[in-house]
Amino acid sequence: MKKNIQIFSILTILITGLIGCSAMQTDKEVYKGEKLNIAVVGEIPEINEKESTINFKKLSLKDIKKIDLKSYDAVIITKPYLSKAANKKYKDTYLNGQIPFFFVESKGSILPFLDNSLTYKQYADRVNDTQSYIVGVLGNPNEDNYNTWQYDYAIKNNKFDRTDVKDIYSRVFKTVEKVKKEKRS
Repeated sequence: MKKNIQIFSILTILITGLIGCSAMQTDKEVYKGEKLNIAVVGEIPEINEKESTINFKKLSLKDIKKIDLKSYDAVIITKPYLSKAANKKYKDTYLNGQIPFFFVESKGSILPFLDNSLTYKQYADRVNDTQSYIVGVLGNPNEDNYNTWQYDYAIKNNKFDRTDVKDIYSRVFKTVEKVKKEKRS
């Protein structure tokens, strides 16, 4: 009888441990669609995808005004360039570009890039968006509207998890592919 209780206790501990471990595992989101060409202003991000799927090309911020939009599926602008990217000289590029523009870690959300009545810092101070890692915009040059996207940090243990953002990029790539397919149809 005592031996059965020990075996039962050991089995209970093992099963509980296995359930706990499987609950901690998360499936990494990985984009597996068609190849995408993405321009990046700033550092190339670390991603889950292979280079054969995502082709990054570094550009300067000045270059986005004159890029060949047919050569790229999207543009990503990283945090160190956000203040300059909010300059009114780029607003028409974002709204008439016909490809999505994504802004990494913008505390002002999408507002400083579409409305130039305040500076990036003023919008960042007012909005103070700390839950979104990436925001994006796709202008519609034939109409007076645009699409926006917001990609938030994952929540783990009731807190924002800012340690792994590769899954966020995978979601961005899925959006880029969707836009690319809609343009073709």
